[in-house]
Amino acid sequence: MTDREGGAARDRPGTVVGMLVNRFEEAIYGIAFLLLAAAAVLVVMGTFGAVIQAVTRQVSTLEGGVLVLERTLLILIIAELAYTLRTDFLHHEIAAEPFLFIGLIATVRRMLIVTAEFEQPQSDQELNRLLLELGVLALLVLAIAAAIFLIRYGVWKFVPRSDAS
Repeated sequence: MTDREGGAARDRPGTVVGMLVNRFEEAIYGIAFLLLAAAAVLVVMGTFGAVIQAVTRQVSTLEGGVLVLERTLLILIIAELAYTLRTDFLHHEIAAEPFLFIGLIATVRRMLIVTAEFEQPQSDQELNRLLLELGVLALLVLAIAAAIFLIRYGVWKFVPRSDAS
């Protein structure tokens, strides 16, 4: 069964299912983007609230600064997720590098927050826990940075699987 141009029939079940899957995928990407946008707006509003609290001395300057720093880095993570969502949607492939950047930002964020919140160790056990966490986070930053370098400069390339067995 063919149409007037001599091509394959347009009403084949596989074509209809493929079209429905594509529309569903587009809807999911759209919903995810709207939720990320809502999260970004809420985080920005909360960040302005934290600045106002620090300025009016409702919280200490250090607490306010840590909160603003934490939320600013969270906004960067949301922005990177939105960028990744957009590029994945446009190119229909998932790239590893944007997710590595998200992981790098999240790891640095955690390092900054841990060190900013930590004033004086109450015990040796607490100090050991802090140093262990910071050491693991530092190793994670180095590993992610190395992975980004390897991907970006072509040292490490992903080879697509062939379907032929």
